[in-house]
Amino acid sequence: MIKLKLRLEDLKSGLNEFWASYTDEDLDLKNQDFELVNKLDLYIRAVKRGRNVELTLEATYTLRLTCARCLDKFNKKFNEKETYYIKIGKEPFFEEKSLKERDIFTQFIETDEIDMVPFVREIVILSVPMKPLCKPDCKGLCPVCGVNWNYETCEHMNQPKVDTRMAKLLELKSKLGM
Repeated sequence: MIKLKLRLEDLKSGLNEFWASYTDEDLDLKNQDFELVNKLDLYIRAVKRGRNVELTLEATYTLRLTCARCLDKFNKKFNEKETYYIKIGKEPFFEEKSLKERDIFTQFIETDEIDMVPFVREIVILSVPMKPLCKPDCKGLCPVCGVNWNYETCEHMNQPKVDTRMAKLLELKSKLGM
């Protein structure tokens, strides 16, 4: 177990490995559209080369999400892995610079401590699907009476789906006899 910060002077040159666990409070994940179930387990692989560190984080956790179709709460397990390149000091300024893939994941920090929380929070937040589904074939809610079609049926279930935005055009079409 480690604390929420890695001190550069405590890392030996070469490979360093750590394990940590974080809670909702540690990661400040309140006021999100999801919640962390129990804790997040983290494997940290830090390779120190001088004052630079290659940081690989493997996070295993479960999130409680809300289905975008039926609004039911469900748990989903995640196993995410990211690599960051930490450089101590300020980023040098160049008028023009072409980016490489590694540059996107390079972080410049001004202290000799690497705070793990922002990296872990980023991993968790970016892993949440834009449209979480409780199951791939979720039937959703009835747009008329609100019944959850995964558990029960209603008289609206087999009615043809008419887009309300097209209703006037369909009415015009029937008047014209088309």
